[in-house]
Amino acid sequence: MITLEEYKKTLNILYIEDDKVLVSKIKLILQKNFKSIFVASNGEEALKIFKSNCINLIISDINMPRMDGLTFLKNLRKINNDISFIFLTAKQEVNTIIESIEYDISSYILKPIDLNNFFHIINKTLEKEYKKYINSEEKYLIKIDNNFSWNRQTKALFKNNVVIKLTKKELLLFELLLQYDDKICSISEIIYYLWEEELGQKDYISNLKNIISRLRNKIPQIIIENIYGLGYRIKISK
Repeated sequence: MITLEEYKKTLNILYIEDDKVLVSKIKLILQKNFKSIFVASNGEEALKIFKSNCINLIISDINMPRMDGLTFLKNLRKINNDISFIFLTAKQEVNTIIESIEYDISSYILKPIDLNNFFHIINKTLEKEYKKYINSEEKYLIKIDNNFSWNRQTKALFKNNVVIKLTKKELLLFELLLQYDDKICSISEIIYYLWEEELGQKDYISNLKNIISRLRNKIPQIIIENIYGLGYRIKISK
């Protein structure tokens, strides 16, 4: 299973702030910890970005032109009730923070920003999301042996909690053989499963042998056994 730091590297952050100097500073720091940082200078821009991108966490100022942070939050909750939301706020904006609780903010960070506190609040917020992610992952995780596991939902193969990069066809073949659980899967069924939408267009046997060869190189501990004249099955080296 991935660590919290690895999980953070998969996340996209939407940062909303109209202070260009602060944006430049904070964005540079956030880029070191997360996958992508989207920036908006007001709530209107932020809504457009949110609707057209996969966003995992929102960090927003309150006082902004065109659409302030609270109005943005209210509009956001009309289309998404789940995403984590952190407000950046001055002490005099306490009434806005109280009102925003009704719209399920995750936390708030006082300005001027102290970087240690800034990342402490973000990490505390994301720890909750990380636990949800782990629980969801475990629900779909099949333990193959002490080293390998397979996620039925994301179709990902892990070795010692690290994803093994496989092509689409390699993943399909591995998934199919795993379903057979040490039983033989016929060549005809493999061909149909891998090339259902492309039947009649390829040299399937040659392509299948290439896919199996690549899989054997990538995961030598998992034996893909050829049962002559019948098909293939996988065996796990204990």
